[in-house]
Amino acid sequence: MNIQNDNSEAVNRFYLVAQHFCSLVDSADTVDKTEFSVRIYRALPELIGEAMRLPREELSDDDEVDEDVDAYVYKVYPQARVTHEEWSRLFNTLKEKLGDWNSYWQVFDPTEDEDKEAIYGSLADDIAGVYGDWKEGINLKDGGEAAPEDIIFKRRLGFYTHWGKHAIDALRTIHFRVEETLTE
Repeated sequence: MNIQNDNSEAVNRFYLVAQHFCSLVDSADTVDKTEFSVRIYRALPELIGEAMRLPREELSDDDEVDEDVDAYVYKVYPQARVTHEEWSRLFNTLKEKLGDWNSYWQVFDPTEDEDKEAIYGSLADDIAGVYGDWKEGINLKDGGEAAPEDIIFKRRLGFYTHWGKHAIDALRTIHFRVEETLTE
């Protein structure tokens, strides 16, 4: 199998997982916060696993990329971007859905913040952050113009620099929120 086929298969695998996750988030208003949280709790490990399986790739035209990869991707593929307004609407919807489950405490970086106090986290922000990055990946693929390596590069980079941290924080927080529900 050649690299192009491998990349297309990786994109197709991530696409299915991303669509599933995004559809769960899009349907948040149809279930109560516990059911919604359990659904997200079950989907997050799939997202994380899929990101970890993505091959290392470079952008198809990395000669034009300066320090800001996002700016490059949005310039080349403007249809991919999730706008701030879209993200804000989603965040507010999730914040309302989660209610008193939204806020949690965490150590920002447990490997470096040894003597730091816990900081406030938001489950709505975490889920919206993951959603926004994956929705952009769906938009890249749906647009039909993005090279598979561009989609892979952006999803993999986002995992290690942005949405992966949100996914792990959300997974851990939801674990404690639904623990009793799942053990009854």
